[in-house]
Amino acid sequence: MSQQALEREFLARHRSRKQRALQQQIWLGSLGILLFLLAWEVAPRVIPGVNIKMFPPPSHIVGVFAQMTWTTGEIWPHLGASLLRALWGFLLGSIAGILVGVTTGRWLVLRQISDPVLHGLRAIPAIAIVPLAIVWFGLGDISKVMLIAWGTFFPVWINTFIGVRDIPQVYLRSAATLGTRPGAMLLQVALPAALPFIFAGLRQATAVAFVVLVAAELVGAEKGLGYLISFAHLVFRVDIMFVGLIYLGAIGFLVDQLFAWSLHRFFPWYGADAKR
Repeated sequence: MSQQALEREFLARHRSRKQRALQQQIWLGSLGILLFLLAWEVAPRVIPGVNIKMFPPPSHIVGVFAQMTWTTGEIWPHLGASLLRALWGFLLGSIAGILVGVTTGRWLVLRQISDPVLHGLRAIPAIAIVPLAIVWFGLGDISKVMLIAWGTFFPVWINTFIGVRDIPQVYLRSAATLGTRPGAMLLQVALPAALPFIFAGLRQATAVAFVVLVAAELVGAEKGLGYLISFAHLVFRVDIMFVGLIYLGAIGFLVDQLFAWSLHRFFPWYGADAKR
């Protein structure tokens, strides 16, 4: 058998193994979801003293979910408002985090000047500054966007900073030997070498963005998934609260999977578990 035929056979077997592994993952994941829903359905009915209205099973929630999604469509303004706030806050915080991370990781003087301030601010939870943001920016969308930007800035900054700081020196020396200018060194060597770390920081920042989003919308919002959950709590509509939680979980899961796929697609060497 020729070398090319052997290579084709090897690739075919490799693709077959990947397909079987993917199918197994899908089946086992689906089984896990079904078992979880079954346990959730049974638990409120068999546990003594549980009020089914306070802990509704999936069969009760699915009707409210369908009504809010398709019949009345009342979920869409809340979903749109939350996504828009999360998007703008994520973009602002991520851009600032990348810029600060690259500069502090590349220049030692800037790192030494900014380290005490940045690490001190990083220790302050974003939720703790919700009242301050409302005082400064009011109850509108600006305060919520700025809070999300604050929360997303730090994971992006620290990952970018580590990625740029820990670039193998052989890369920089090789580029300098080839006559690469400092500006080009930053854009063509430092930033590409740190991209896996940047993607990891962005992935972590998506989860932080939704945490801060809900915290910000619980106070002084008129639309949004966080507002919907808070309002449902006031009228004892636990089923509506679960609908808001389901949408938050679904959006967070999809965004996280998008980043995981991006890592696996563009940086296949960056950890075997990156796609999970």
